[in-house]
Amino acid sequence: MTKKLLIILMLAPALLTNLSCSSAKSSISDNIGKTELRGIWIRLPEDTHEIPLILDKIQKSGFNAIFVETLYHGHVIFPGSNFPIRPEYAGKDVLKLVVDEAHQRGIAVHCWTEVFYLQVDTVKYPKFPKSPLFDIHPDWLLLTKKGETSDVAENAHIFADPANPSVQAYLLEFYRDLASRYNIDGINIDYIRYPSGQPDTGYTEFARKTFQNETGADPVNIDPAVDNEMWMKWVKWREDRVTNFVNQLAETIRKQNPKLILSAAIFAKYYKERGKNTIYQDWETWLSNNYLDVIIPMAYAPNPSGIKADVDEVLEKNKGATLVMPALAVPITREDMYGGSGHPPIEEQIKLIRSMKLKGHTVFCYDWILQSIHKFDSFQEVYATKEK
Repeated sequence: MTKKLLIILMLAPALLTNLSCSSAKSSISDNIGKTELRGIWIRLPEDTHEIPLILDKIQKSGFNAIFVETLYHGHVIFPGSNFPIRPEYAGKDVLKLVVDEAHQRGIAVHCWTEVFYLQVDTVKYPKFPKSPLFDIHPDWLLLTKKGETSDVAENAHIFADPANPSVQAYLLEFYRDLASRYNIDGINIDYIRYPSGQPDTGYTEFARKTFQNETGADPVNIDPAVDNEMWMKWVKWREDRVTNFVNQLAETIRKQNPKLILSAAIFAKYYKERGKNTIYQDWETWLSNNYLDVIIPMAYAPNPSGIKADVDEVLEKNKGATLVMPALAVPITREDMYGGSGHPPIEEQIKLIRSMKLKGHTVFCYDWILQSIHKFDSFQEVYATKEK
């Protein structure tokens, strides 16, 4: 069995529950090409009694996987982690509840984790809890050239320094624990990058000293207009720090649980703006080294041609065994950061992805569907139509 075939089956455990040991081999070959990952991204409600009802709605609509927000704003939804549990879930194991309830409905559970984005600006968004992480480790804060935190670059998003080995070690321990304790189907890494936007970031004391020791140049003094060669070394240095983490994470997860699916949400257009784009997300290297099982280009363009261009960009660079399964944005009745009501109808987006012969897609997100014109009915109808 090829790795791709195994991954496809792992992404849809509901199909496997119908297989007996004696018929597994023939059924696997029968289902390949018919199996379509239909995932939905979701942040769980504070009232955990709503979760079974939500999962009923997701199942009825035809989805077979959820990407449940598990680590966000530096807090988690389960106890015993090195990250604090979200206050609303104190005394509860919400992740176990979700896994148990989802699996009863034949729905796969992928833990959606926001890797380096570890605190929201609680002054702007006081309803969210402040993470204690940066009070304990102020040297972990990602900084601009002027020593500002990263929320000046990406609004309200406070990042940890991806280059700092202590940050990476802390995160790797989190993932090792998650993979070992829960019967999940996959782990998704989001915000696996530096912040998007200006000013540029990465200028922590650790990063500056390390880069200067390696190259002789202090990054704060590099001007791309004057020394583009050194600037591109600084670009690649930051790319390599993120790539090194992805590599270590893949090794950690596969050692802990080789059946888990590792996926990453990425920006497809990074290479078109390399050197100017500030995210330093070298996902092509991740693909060439097979670090990921699934790559998820966030195809949130406001028109079909833009969506297709994003997906094509990844397909063209994918020379390894990684499956490409884009994330699609639901059009809603208000403006959103990705184009709002300008997104094509979700039926058209799914039809487009199916025409590209991909093995699945994900939809962003549950809350947006509630705000959309067609609600969940559109998915029930489109998923009732078999993939062609």
